[in-house]
Amino acid sequence: MKQSFNVYHCKISLLPLLIFICLLALLLRLGFWQLTRAHEKRDFLANQQEMMQRETLPLAKLLADNQELRYRRVLLEGHYDTEHQFLLDNQFNASKVGYLVLTPFILAADGQVLMVNRGWVVMNKDRKQLPDISFKPAQGIQTIVGIINHFPQVGMILEGADEPGKGWPSVVQLVNPLKIKQKLQQSILDFQVQLSAKQPYGYVREWKINTRIPPEKHVAYAFQWFALAVTLTFLAFWLSYKAYKND
Repeated sequence: MKQSFNVYHCKISLLPLLIFICLLALLLRLGFWQLTRAHEKRDFLANQQEMMQRETLPLAKLLADNQELRYRRVLLEGHYDTEHQFLLDNQFNASKVGYLVLTPFILAADGQVLMVNRGWVVMNKDRKQLPDISFKPAQGIQTIVGIINHFPQVGMILEGADEPGKGWPSVVQLVNPLKIKQKLQQSILDFQVQLSAKQPYGYVREWKINTRIPPEKHVAYAFQWFALAVTLTFLAFWLSYKAYKND
């Protein structure tokens, strides 16, 4: 009785081997890069949380001390200019589309103007009909509290998206401080203040500590790259080995 067994011979040509090594190195590099990005995002979110928990200070003190402004809680004294408001278009909340209401706030100390983000309002079914933001804060000097942040950003900037619409309130797709300044015919500071949820005269305010791509998603991307690397390795070995039956 003859016994047969399989002998596996590795057949690897130089060019396919080089291609395999390059692809494997690329996939592993992408995977570790995503893990690095996840670590950076965790640090970013932790720093954001720490900044928001610091003492609330007047804007003048923050500026005078040259402190980092983003995510700091700030106290402002002045009054709103509700006659010249902006509606930042295509903003989503609870799967509904709407606007963010940006209202100029004139500082009592020096007359400087900054934009206060008073929150989100839903869009009407008829897009031509703008939401009602006509109610006005009390007259006189007010003290408000909010969080300093960059203006909302978008991934892709289309030509003309930063051009404010005619009339008031003015609809805009993207905040360009220079274009806002031209529309208002006065200078503004180059950041916004997100009105605290506890403050009056605001709309829906659910300011979240977040980033466009959270750490968990980076980890998921890394897993996908590593899985592709493993798949490529198994595929390369499967194609490189052939079984021969010997008598």
